[in-house]
Amino acid sequence: MRHWDAPEKADILVSELLGSFGDNELSPECLDGAQRFLRQDGISIPTSYTSFIQPITATKLYNDVKAHKDLVHFETAYVVKMHSIAGLASSHPVFTFIHPQHSVEIDNRRYKKLEFEISRDTGSVMVHGFAGYFDAKLYKDVHLSIEPSTATPNMFSWFPIFFPLRKPICVKPGLPLEVHFWRCVGSTKVWYEWCVTSPCPSPIHNPNGRSYWVGL
Repeated sequence: MRHWDAPEKADILVSELLGSFGDNELSPECLDGAQRFLRQDGISIPTSYTSFIQPITATKLYNDVKAHKDLVHFETAYVVKMHSIAGLASSHPVFTFIHPQHSVEIDNRRYKKLEFEISRDTGSVMVHGFAGYFDAKLYKDVHLSIEPSTATPNMFSWFPIFFPLRKPICVKPGLPLEVHFWRCVGSTKVWYEWCVTSPCPSPIHNPNGRSYWVGL
């Protein structure tokens, strides 16, 4: 799609570039480049997609990452079928991308601050990281989703993605969990950074994409 020249422009552009976090397989960058094949009033399928995160207790996943005994694995996101986990709050939307994007200057960098309220009924909980999902709007009211509250029935094409924390964070009931997520874009790669700032601060994970990135 970077080098091909279409003989004429299309009415509809259909793609399947979605990753478990929506944009983590460079769908925005790919479709931004491919939209030159589309008429000005053309339709992209999907028309948009949104990523979601949810704080989780995941002792086994955390111990599997910890067993590597290095920093790199704690700053890497993993696509994994989750079994022995507990969701600690409902998932919140993070990043949304819309196609086609007719802005003069396209910028796929994103930042989102999120606040989760842990249920008062659970007692103190350990947050080992975050489960990531996506919801894609294919066209009008037709959606494709792995986000738990809107998940498409009987669809197993995508597992969730797991963003670990280097150290689990204990959250007492009723206290907010404040989380920051970045989608960063460089000249040769795209990467995520994440951290917790409340109830206690964590380091920023994966600064400058030092451990985990996707090449452009």
